[in-house]
Amino acid sequence: MCRKLLVTALYLGSISLGSMSVFVGNAHAYVKATENGLRSITSQQNEAINETTAIAEQIWDNLTVEFVNHFEEGRYARAAVTARTAYELAESSFGPNHINTADSMLKLGIVAETLGDLPTAKQQMLKALTILENQLSPTHVDVAVVLTNLANVYFEGNEPKVSEQYHLRALNIRRQANGDTDASVAQSLYNLAVLYDDLLEYKKAIENYQTAIEIWEQTIGPAHPYVANALNNLANVYLASGKMDVAEGLHYRSLAIRKQIYGNVHAEVARSLINLGALYVKQSNYEKAKPAYAEAVNVAEKLFGPSHPQVAMLLYSLANIYHIQGRMDRNEEEELAIQKVSYDDSQGKADTVELNSQISDLHKSSQAYFSKALPLYERALEILDSTIGGSHPAMTAMLTELALLYKSVGRTSEAELMQVRLNKTH
Repeated sequence: MCRKLLVTALYLGSISLGSMSVFVGNAHAYVKATENGLRSITSQQNEAINETTAIAEQIWDNLTVEFVNHFEEGRYARAAVTARTAYELAESSFGPNHINTADSMLKLGIVAETLGDLPTAKQQMLKALTILENQLSPTHVDVAVVLTNLANVYFEGNEPKVSEQYHLRALNIRRQANGDTDASVAQSLYNLAVLYDDLLEYKKAIENYQTAIEIWEQTIGPAHPYVANALNNLANVYLASGKMDVAEGLHYRSLAIRKQIYGNVHAEVARSLINLGALYVKQSNYEKAKPAYAEAVNVAEKLFGPSHPQVAMLLYSLANIYHIQGRMDRNEEEELAIQKVSYDDSQGKADTVELNSQISDLHKSSQAYFSKALPLYERALEILDSTIGGSHPAMTAMLTELALLYKSVGRTSEAELMQVRLNKTH
């Protein structure tokens, strides 16, 4: 979703490769100094244990890198297998209550959440939280990592109050550990803003988004994806609050950052363009909406190819704008035609001539808009026919609009065909 929560971390910051050595460093303490033979054997055993531990740590570290790569590339099933392997290694080599084991549980929880298995995600993260609170402290920054991920799981599970409690705990830990202007504090504020946004508590959402943006601009820089996302979300809050001018400015800022980061052809750029287009449609500012959607179509075609369903939906949105404009002119034309019939001779020939001119201009305008909408709808329908087909809601909407448009331009047989197809989808 556009208001996507931030995954706090794919591994814990406190984990170090040498952390296991403390468990074996004093293994020879009970051997008498005079027992040289026993001391020599014990020393050899300790060296073997240390070497085994070092190997386990290296393997575990490699698994962490592998997990992050799989996860960030969207290979979630493979990430899940890697996380399970890391967990089994950590539990057998480091122990069930070690921070590496907790880290592996967090990995398992994150990938389970991503795959939609919220009960498993919750279970794994709660276990990780217990270990870290016992091994580190309830106010350690790594505890805040797990708290934030747990909060995200409860948010997705539609338990906003529990989510808020975990986010607030994480925020307090980060403020105490790092100060009020740390980037991690901004992360907690952002996630709280997403939560309040979802709850329609717009005042709280705005405050948290704004503070997060200010902190990130000072810490990670103004041209960062986090800043762009927060600006985008803040714009949508202002839009929902009816402050469209503010929303427009924020969307433009987000779009500019995304183009600076990713270039002109990127999914995030397309999302910003769609948001701008939707804002202008809501304002009935169709002349600004059209270029925004047209650019989004162009981006989507380059990203996904010309026959992708996403391209079809953007073509549909652009066609709708032309269709709306055409219907507006058609409605005004019909109103003037009714007005012309009601004219009496006393209103004079000049008025009638002017009225006829207006009717003619509106008719030409409506037909021009319809002629632009029609090929966009037809191309969109062709794409959907070859991809999703069937009774998909998008198909139903497309057929409905095309039936209306064919009727408006006098193509009755095609309108009837669309209606037949539409009836079959119900």
